Amino acid sequence: MRKLASWLHRYVGLTLAGLLLVSGGTGAFITFSKEIDGVLNPSLRQVEARASAVPLDTLAASAREARPGEALRLIVLPAAPRDAAEAWYAGSRMRAYVDPYSGQVLGVRDTHDSAAGWLTDLHVHLMSGDAGKAVLGWAGLATLGLIALGVGLWWPKRGRWKQAFQVKWGASPVRVWLDLHKLAGVLAGAFLVVIATTGSALALYDAVTEPLLAALTGKGPVQVAPKSSGSAGAPASLDDMVRKARAIFPAGRVTRIMLPAHSQAAVAVRMQLPGEAHQLGRTFVFFDQYDGRLLRTDDVFQAGAAARIYSWLYPLHTGFYGGLVTRALNVLLGMSLALLAASGLWLWTRNQLARRRAELRKRALPKAARTAPTS
Repeated sequence: MRKLASWLHRYVGLTLAGLLLVSGGTGAFITFSKEIDGVLNPSLRQVEARASAVPLDTLAASAREARPGEALRLIVLPAAPRDAAEAWYAGSRMRAYVDPYSGQVLGVRDTHDSAAGWLTDLHVHLMSGDAGKAVLGWAGLATLGLIALGVGLWWPKRGRWKQAFQVKWGASPVRVWLDLHKLAGVLAGAFLVVIATTGSALALYDAVTEPLLAALTGKGPVQVAPKSSGSAGAPASLDDMVRKARAIFPAGRVTRIMLPAHSQAAVAVRMQLPGEAHQLGRTFVFFDQYDGRLLRTDDVFQAGAAARIYSWLYPLHTGFYGGLVTRALNVLLGMSLALLAASGLWLWTRNQLARRRAELRKRALPKAARTAPTS
């Protein structure tokens, strides 16, 4: 059984090595991607804080003027006084950055024009859309088995626990790397299980997460959004909708406004309520896009078990659940995942080269020397 476990750990690890390197390395970087992008691109991300902001309808109009041929789908509201607002367009990677105090468009760019956007796409989709996302989701589930096999192979015999947590720094490079590989896997194992599980659950929502949560709780985590009453007409004021949403949840913070994707869709005001772990919140207030009438409120604290479980997946995966400390820990975990992949690949490659050299030396020996007795 140990030989089988070792074989599985080796070759499953080799199969996943490239994906784990990419996933761990990019995940470590994008944990603080917004802050890094703000430093690298202050003209787009940062504004001068002022006493009052322009109406949201004015901000939305400015974003539409910046890309007149594209439909506006999402407005990301500033999380801090010096943050710019962000506008997303339907079916496009283009983003507009708007000063919330003046309504001026600071610039428009493709998400792949920034290191943060490019690495985020690589981390979430492997630059391959839904197909890449699915590959990463299934790879995450395979990683759970890989971690379990690694811990099982490492598990020390009775009385040897102290040695199991030591690195023999004076030994050969191969032994040092092997010790580091084992120790990193064991120390980070429990956290990596959480990251791999939540990452897979997010990536495989339709195939795994929604059916599983529905089977366990009797209801899926996400309800079908309500529809607007009409199919044509002038849009209602976004400012009025946000005022109504804040009146319903006075302590809540509006994080995003999702604009209708078609003529009968509703406007959704997304909010984070006090006590929510999700950094964007999973509370939604829906309005009729034409007359601004309240259609439904989805309070995460009043939702079913599936919705509450689902609301924890993203903060657990990104490290936002505990603030700055757990985000920093998430960076270390991403680096440890990359280290595990790189060290495992290096150890296997070195072993294969050593075997190859030994075979070549054996072939180079005279036949008599190879067959001579060794008494």
